[in-house]
Amino acid sequence: MQKGLKTMPDGLKTVVILSDERLKKEYRHVLAKVEEARIELEISNLESCLSEEWVEDVSRAQARLFLVDLPRELENGLRMMEQVHQQFPHLPILAAGDFYDPAFLMEAMRLGVKEFLPKPLSAEKLKAAYQRLAKRVFDSCMGNPPAKIFSFFSSKGGNGTTTIATNLAVSLRRHSKQKILLLDLDLYFGAAADFLGVKQNLYLFQGKPDLTALDRPFISRAILAHPKSGIDILSLTKGLGRKSGSWAAAISHVLTLLQRDYDYICVDCSSKLDANAAAALEVSHLIFLIGQGSLPALRNAQRILQAFDGLGYSEKRVRLLINRFGRDETLSLKEIGKFLDFSVFWALPNDFTAIRQSLELGEPLAQQPSSIPLAKTFDELSAEVLGMPHLPQPKQPSRGGVLALEKGPATQSLSLTV
Repeated sequence: MQKGLKTMPDGLKTVVILSDERLKKEYRHVLAKVEEARIELEISNLESCLSEEWVEDVSRAQARLFLVDLPRELENGLRMMEQVHQQFPHLPILAAGDFYDPAFLMEAMRLGVKEFLPKPLSAEKLKAAYQRLAKRVFDSCMGNPPAKIFSFFSSKGGNGTTTIATNLAVSLRRHSKQKILLLDLDLYFGAAADFLGVKQNLYLFQGKPDLTALDRPFISRAILAHPKSGIDILSLTKGLGRKSGSWAAAISHVLTLLQRDYDYICVDCSSKLDANAAAALEVSHLIFLIGQGSLPALRNAQRILQAFDGLGYSEKRVRLLINRFGRDETLSLKEIGKFLDFSVFWALPNDFTAIRQSLELGEPLAQQPSSIPLAKTFDELSAEVLGMPHLPQPKQPSRGGVLALEKGPATQSLSLTV
């Protein structure tokens, strides 16, 4: 182990962990071209990560991050990163390696990996990664506080996740009067903009994402302002018929950049728990898990909750929403909570007619009169999330283009569980 190998006095102090001693010269050469980096320690024996001497050296050096060259043996790489993360859970990890499957990427992200870099390592990509990491992790105390990220994830397809994500985003805007972004991450059937009546949507990517071109001006060209609600919409890609692969790095980068531009970011995830979803879930302040009251749907929710626990997502960050809940359900909300061993945070009434008419008119339910039970529910839910008193809904307009629905029995709202 060697100390004090500088590339720049003001660079981020970096601990380089190598899978092979022969790579030392290559990493030094690349890092010398990255002014944002400063090599503080080098280690080429992975077993040394367990030693007390190594832990003391890292602490004494006041390192800011780890740059890890991943070995080809996946289990060795995960074991090493787990040891590093246990000793220094507050330090982010940049990992460089060959292609890995989504399961490995998800587990590595749980262990503190913020970005993956392909090998052979290039100075350009490493420099960009350092810059992103500096903005995401180390500049959090400067300027405006970063946006709170709310992610919406379904226990299975067809649970109404997009309906809830879009309407809650609109209602958050109405309550808070702050800047809200709706981010559509569904790479297969992304249709969040359709739920808001958008005829000509914009998309961030037309093909495979290129991180080198992904800056604020590039992203801003794809952000669509929704005049009726006051929120902004960003759709990643049309996606239909496209092989998605892993977009985790692009998703992470977009969230990093946009957290400084908004107060709240609502992320509409798909129902697939892969590296793409994990990129958003990892940084989310709240994760809304959408389920339904039937036994098959509850079993899916049970599996997802177990997966969340395995990924290290604290119960305090997860909110269970039961959608399309009626008074004729077989199980009560209390019984659902007992079955899942997880309290129900909120129940949303079953109102297919209201949703259908909302889609046909392009009018978010969150902006509809409180005589519509589901509209009232979104109003109450957003107020509860924000810790604000419930606001009265707008009165029924007299002119056309509104949802003229008969008032039905509203489902009782549930109090916060945390």
